[in-house]
Amino acid sequence: MKHILIIENDPLIIQELEKILCRKYKVTVINSGKNLEDYLKSNTPDLILLAADISGEDYHTTLNVIMDSKISLRIPVMMLLSSKDRSLEQEVNALEIADIVTKPIVEFTLLKRISNCLELQEYRNGWSEAEKFQDALSVSFAQLVEFRDEATGGHIINTTRYFRILLDEVMKRDKYKGAISQEDYKSLQRSASLHDIGKIGISDEILRKASSLDYNEYEYMKTHTLLGKMAFEKIIRETGGSRWLYMARDIAYCHHERWDGNGYPNGLKGEDIPLYARILSIADVYDALTSKRCYKKAFSHEEAVKTIAEGRGKIFDPDLVDIFLETNQKFKEVLIGIIEAASEEKRSN
Repeated sequence: MKHILIIENDPLIIQELEKILCRKYKVTVINSGKNLEDYLKSNTPDLILLAADISGEDYHTTLNVIMDSKISLRIPVMMLLSSKDRSLEQEVNALEIADIVTKPIVEFTLLKRISNCLELQEYRNGWSEAEKFQDALSVSFAQLVEFRDEATGGHIINTTRYFRILLDEVMKRDKYKGAISQEDYKSLQRSASLHDIGKIGISDEILRKASSLDYNEYEYMKTHTLLGKMAFEKIIRETGGSRWLYMARDIAYCHHERWDGNGYPNGLKGEDIPLYARILSIADVYDALTSKRCYKKAFSHEEAVKTIAEGRGKIFDPDLVDIFLETNQKFKEVLIGIIEAASEEKRSN
């Protein structure tokens, strides 16, 4: 059973957290960060849930204790914030925090985010130092894109979640055995988050336009695939390259290609498009369809599934669409969590 350490001194919040978490996790509560250093000397929790507003304490001090401990790399920290303190949320986002949960607490959202953090940490604990460095770079660059493109906030994280679901299903099929190694599987997790890295080179006027793009603007936006390829090729030239960089380059360059050859930038057709780029294109479109934009409403899960099915053999690899249709409920579960988290944030504000 995973062990969660809660650092909080509000009795009501503690009671609520214990009620939610004790059914699934071992839970320890510390009422103050002052005793944390001694606690960590003899205990290794799997996740720390830290309240930012403990009376009379500065959460920075507690964070420093965690980061200075020898086991800090193996303990993700989630911050528990008041939903009214937007400035504090921005401040926390700049720190080495795995995730943020706002009060009032929503049980589904809390459990989902804890589950995601623990799952990600398990992967990281199995990685080499080089892989951890690569992962840190990937997350940082992906966040840069999110900061630039405010209109599509959350797209990179959401798309990567959907990509992983479909990738897992593809790897179970006999047809694809050996097509993606276990080493490639790890690398693809970080590569997928960088599929839109080329948008860093697109002007704010186009990237943040509050309406649909005209023909010339769309043609310009399409160059983000080329810019992404160029960025990775420069890194490859300078470093000698590694397999994950080549995969990241191909995903950034090819995720808008179409099965029928009518995509961009090169009009690649069928299996000439890398398998992992074909997988990502379905995840990418699903998130785009189910997300609200200033120029369109969010599609329901059912509408998005129907649209992707209609693109079978035209936009998307028909075999991958079949796999998606068989397992689409897993996409729906993630989407429900995203919608509920967004609704809770909106109510809190």
